[in-house]
Amino acid sequence: MTPEHRLPAAPDAPFDIVAREYDAAFTDTPTGRLLRDRVWVLLSRQMATTRRTTALELNCGTGEDAVWLAGQGWQVLATDISAEMVAATKTKAKKAGLEAMIRAEVCSIADIARFTPGALEPGLILSNFGGLNCLSPTEIKNLRIDLQELIPPNGVFAAVVMSRFCCWESLYFLLKAKPREAFRRLSRKPVAARLGDNAGVVATWYYSPAEFRKLMGSGFGHTQSTVVYPVGFWLPPSYLNPFFKKYPRFLRLLNFLEKHCTPAWLAPMADHFFICFKTTPPLIR
Repeated sequence: MTPEHRLPAAPDAPFDIVAREYDAAFTDTPTGRLLRDRVWVLLSRQMATTRRTTALELNCGTGEDAVWLAGQGWQVLATDISAEMVAATKTKAKKAGLEAMIRAEVCSIADIARFTPGALEPGLILSNFGGLNCLSPTEIKNLRIDLQELIPPNGVFAAVVMSRFCCWESLYFLLKAKPREAFRRLSRKPVAARLGDNAGVVATWYYSPAEFRKLMGSGFGHTQSTVVYPVGFWLPPSYLNPFFKKYPRFLRLLNFLEKHCTPAWLAPMADHFFICFKTTPPLIR
C-alpha cells in the first residue's frame, strides 16, 4: 500500500508521518518512477479529449502529479487530508517554478463538495495510487454524487485503484508461506493496511474494475465512455523495490512488457487499475 491512500474520517497524523518519507520510499524509487510514468502515459491519452485545462487532484500526496500536470499547462487545485503532504506539494511547486499554476489545500475526499461547481469546473479530476481504496462502497457512492456536481460536460474523471487481486502480491506472500496475506485483497471487509513502519494502519477496501464501475454507476452524469487499463501487472509493487533495484535489466524487461503487453483484460490481476470516465453533454445536475 502506498501512502497516498486516504480515509476521509481518519486523523491526518499518520499521513503527516508518511509524508516525510514518501518520496524516498516510493516516488524516487525505480519501481515507483516506472509505475507513475505508466499512469502519466495512460492519463495523457484521456486528457487530450477535454478542452478545459483546470484539474482537481484528490489525495495529491507530495505533489508529483500536480507538478507534472502544471508542466503540461494545466491549472491544478491539489488537495490532501494531510497538511504535511500539502506543504510538500507547495514546496515542489515552488522549486519547479510553478507556483502560479498549482494551488494546494488541505481537504479530505469527503469534503470536495465545498468547492463551488461553477467556479471550478475542472476538465479533469484525478485520484492516483489507491486514494479511493480508503473509501467504503458507501463512500464511493457519495463521492460519485460530488463528482457529478463538479465535473462539467466533456469532463474526465480518472482514478488509479488497487485491484481485488494482484498476481505479484499473492506470489510474494505464498513464497513467504503467508497465505492469509496472499489473499487478503479478496476480503469484502476492510483490511487493515500498514502505511509505514511508524505510521500505523488504515482501513482499506479493494475493488475489481467491474465493482468500481458499478459503484460509480449511471448516476455519474452522462457517461460517454469508460476505459480501464492495468497498472502494475508486469511491474512489481513498490514494496518489492529493494529486490528489483538489484536487477535493473530485469526491471527494464518488465517495464517493456508493461508498456507493450498489457491488454485491458489483465486489469483485474494487476496491482492497480487505471479507470477513466468521460462525461458527455448534457450533464444533469
